[in-house]
Amino acid sequence: MKTERYQSPLWRAAGAACLVLLAGAVLGSAQDQSQLNRSLKILYAGRPGSDREKDFVGFLRKHFDTVQTGDLQKFQEADTQGFDVTLLDWDWNEFKGPRPQLSPNFSLPLLTLGVPGGLICDRWRLKAGYL
Repeated sequence: MKTERYQSPLWRAAGAACLVLLAGAVLGSAQDQSQLNRSLKILYAGRPGSDREKDFVGFLRKHFDTVQTGDLQKFQEADTQGFDVTLLDWDWNEFKGPRPQLSPNFSLPLLTLGVPGGLICDRWRLKAGYL
């Protein structure tokens, strides 16, 4: 199965490292941990119960006081209200995953990971990179 390689500890560590880099870019250029704003409210919408969700949410909860999870299959733009940053993620490497709808006027900080990120970027005519 194609997705097995993405479950390895190396790929999971690479995903966490990418999250750190992306979070740093979105949340500011903090020089060290003490400069991160722990009070930011984070929404992680992904595949509930997956190892990937557990890894990302565990990492986020070490650095932010408020981290809430959501199901990307049921995600609505209104779900982002009350959060400072939203992460949309899906851990299967296929195009059959959820296709969240966001209006072109959506203006809250958003990190898109995995296939959903590519689909959103394509819809908005943005260039997306894949590993």
